[in-house]
Amino acid sequence: MAQKKSRRKTTKKKTGKEKMEEKELKIKEGDFVLIDYIGKVKDSGEVFDTTIEEEAKKADIYNERTKYGPMLVIVGERWVVEGLDKSLLNKKEGEEYIVEVPPEEGFGRRDSKKIVTTTIRKLRKAGYEGDLAPGVVLNVNGAPAIVRAVVSGRVMLDFNPPLAGKTLVYNVWIRKVIRDRKEKIVSLVERHLKQDMDGITVDEKNGKIIIDFGDKTIAKPELHLHKKEIADDLMKYIDGVTEIMFTEHIKREESKEEEKLQQEISQDQSGNQADQ
Repeated sequence: MAQKKSRRKTTKKKTGKEKMEEKELKIKEGDFVLIDYIGKVKDSGEVFDTTIEEEAKKADIYNERTKYGPMLVIVGERWVVEGLDKSLLNKKEGEEYIVEVPPEEGFGRRDSKKIVTTTIRKLRKAGYEGDLAPGVVLNVNGAPAIVRAVVSGRVMLDFNPPLAGKTLVYNVWIRKVIRDRKEKIVSLVERHLKQDMDGITVDEKNGKIIIDFGDKTIAKPELHLHKKEIADDLMKYIDGVTEIMFTEHIKREESKEEEKLQQEISQDQSGNQADQ
């Protein structure tokens, strides 16, 4: 009887170029990454933070002043908790995963030295007139403190972060790895303004970045407060930047209408050319 030859499956070896391309696609320190996440406390399953509006509403932590959407992270800069930051390394754009973060890489372990006891009289004397019931958060000399207990005129204050000592679980979606220089610059500006960039333009020429606020600073003068933060980030994270210029301008209403009409005409012309 003739014996059948066993066929051995062979896997195609990757070329040096393919290995190099795969390595380049993996996220490394210094990369600009846009992520969505849902952060939960492991023990309770409570959602404490998310970048997704629907999830925030579902968890009853929605804040109308928060701009929801993918968050910019420069890997290694600890713009998020250490455990989440480190988990991005060697991942790829489009990946979805779950990471468990221990207290040491989250909000730290609880420190008994940060729990102090004072009196209601001292707090009143310092100007705290509101309720001093357990769970109330006070601002004591610029630091937040949670009232843990009120007994016989004495108040226990906890200066530990609310999530100190907790193991956290993050569901993470890597939406995009930003590689284009211009897009990196715009993402850093948008990070600080926390608003729609419509009407704000960003240009670069010979190491000089020009950020034009248009007339937005008239309606929102607080935008001026972000200029130093924006400039600091651009100088730190974008190579070759030698100068940053902020500009603004106001147009007559007629000019705005004229410009809008011109844009509509251009769009119509582009549409007609495409149809032909």
